[in-house]
Amino acid sequence: HASHCVLRLAARLTHREGAVESTVRLLGRLPAGFTDAAGDVPGPSAAADGRGGRRGEGGLPVLSPKAAAALGAEMAAMLLAGGGAGLATRGTWLGLVRFAAAVSASADERGARAGSEALSSLCSHSAHACPLHESLPELWPLLLLHARACRTPAHCERAVGLMADVHARLREETAGGGGEAPSEEWRADWLLVLRGFCSLCLDTRLPCRDAPLLALQRAVLAGDPPALPPAVWAEAFEQAVFPLLTELLRQWVAATDAAEQERLMLRGVTLLSKAFLHHLSGLLSLRSFHLLWLRALELLEQFLRAPQSELLAEAVPETLKNMLLVMGASGAFESRARVGDTPQTLAQLTAAVVETMCPQLSGSPDLAGLWHEA
Repeated sequence: HASHCVLRLAARLTHREGAVESTVRLLGRLPAGFTDAAGDVPGPSAAADGRGGRRGEGGLPVLSPKAAAALGAEMAAMLLAGGGAGLATRGTWLGLVRFAAAVSASADERGARAGSEALSSLCSHSAHACPLHESLPELWPLLLLHARACRTPAHCERAVGLMADVHARLREETAGGGGEAPSEEWRADWLLVLRGFCSLCLDTRLPCRDAPLLALQRAVLAGDPPALPPAVWAEAFEQAVFPLLTELLRQWVAATDAAEQERLMLRGVTLLSKAFLHHLSGLLSLRSFHLLWLRALELLEQFLRAPQSELLAEAVPETLKNMLLVMGASGAFESRARVGDTPQTLAQLTAAVVETMCPQLSGSPDLAGLWHEA
């Protein structure tokens, strides 16, 4: 109780000049106390205090989740009372974000909600401390931790919504750079965001996996980031979309909720199709386009062959047919040039794969024109 009172006093002093960073350093010792409640919150281990209680680093007694949440909410309120002016440095802001993320993982529902609200407020005031793209490598894992701690669909949707808002602000921040091409650091951040959404889509403990899948789809299908070259979109497929579908297929084999997994797999196929066609014109300019296309066809075939899935057996051929029609209309199969080190054109390669994968499509009247010259 004494430590709790000291920390409350510190929280009340944080609005005074020079006290913020000292208080944040003190709060930095607290995540150890949330290990029992949150499970995987990083921090120094806590030790017994000799009286049946537990102490964190430096002998600081561990607070209960409810007490920590109340302190976190008060701390954030004090710092944000002046419009975020107290968040003067990157270190101060990140220290509070770490604290809020740990509190949001509390086993206490009210405490988790308070931590989540504090985290959202802190993210909305990141501009006071530093440009968002500079803090994203440290911020994004904390937001993932926050999302994985969700216990209800509504909480999960709010957590993923916060991540989507951060991604949108990252895009706006980059778009405001005078029309210049995004830096390599920004591209790395953007791919980090996509992989983060993918990891949540694959987390079977999450109460609502639709939310991150929808956020991923919006991120991939949103208006093109400024001057983002086709090679980076290809990298997005290779680092995010393709691995996501591969893991969804792997999860299908041991799925405990077959209906939910099948639905997610269908949405994954839809994501692949929409994303591929959305960026088709740029991807076609790549010399390695045929490799990207063949990998997409390989995944579609694997989903088509998924055991005991009538839904996918019906949906995949229709998805493939639509993709072929759009690609044909865009002129993707008109070139007579050989692709890569093969003796075949793209049309010939595609025709051979489709005939093996889905023979009924090869003779489809709608697609006859695509293979006529192949």
